Amino acid sequence: MNVRGSMWILGCGILLSCGAPMQDEEAEPLATRRGGLSQVFTQQVDFTAATGATLLPFPVNAFDAYPDHPSGAASSCVRTPPGVDLPWGASAPTVNVLAPRASTNNWLCFVGPGWNHNNTNPLPVKPTLIVNGEDDFELAFLRPVSAVGLELLTNHRAVHKVTLTFTDATQEVIEDAALDTNTHTFEFVGFQSSKPIRSLFVDTTGGASENEGIAAIWTAP
Repeated sequence: MNVRGSMWILGCGILLSCGAPMQDEEAEPLATRRGGLSQVFTQQVDFTAATGATLLPFPVNAFDAYPDHPSGAASSCVRTPPGVDLPWGASAPTVNVLAPRASTNNWLCFVGPGWNHNNTNPLPVKPTLIVNGEDDFELAFLRPVSAVGLELLTNHRAVHKVTLTFTDATQEVIEDAALDTNTHTFEFVGFQSSKPIRSLFVDTTGGASENEGIAAIWTAP
C-alpha cells in the first residue's frame, strides 16, 4: 500500500493506499442462459420482467454513508465484518454485504462521483461498493431470495465467477463464460433459482490492482 499523507487510498483492490443452449431453451431471450438450476440473465430489463425483482436502495451520497473516510473525498468506509446492510437505512435489512478477502484494515467502502485515484475505470456515477484489497463480495441474505441481480463495475480483466449457496447447503457455480461481462464498463448479471438462495459470492479478478465494484443490487423474495 502507498500512503499519501495520513490517508489510505482505496487503491489497488480498492481501498489500498495506492492508488450451447438445450433444445427446450431455444425460445428463451438471447439475454438469458441456463446454467444448472439457475437462470442467468445479462440484461436487467429481462431480469426484472421475469422475476419482479426490485432495486435495493444504496445511500444517496457516498461520503455521508459512514463517518470513516480512510480513502478521502467522495467515499466512506465500514469494516467488514460487520459489512453493509441493505436496503440502506432499513430496520429489517434484506442483505448483508461482506468482503471476506479484504486486506489491511478490512475496509468495505462506498465511492461516488469525484472518486479518482487512478485505479477505477469507469469512474463511479453513483455510490458504488468497492473493497480494500481483492474486490470479492459476499451477499448474505437475511431472508432467502429467489432472484438476485447485480450491476458490476468492471476492470481491465472483467473476469467473474459467481457461487450461489442455497438453503439446503448445496451450491451452484456460474463461470465467467455464462456471465459475458465486458471490460471497463457497468455490466448487469442476474440469477433466478428454483431453490431459495441463502448467499451469493462474487469472485473477481485483478481487483487488487484495479477496482471492481457493485453499483446496484436487485432482489426478489
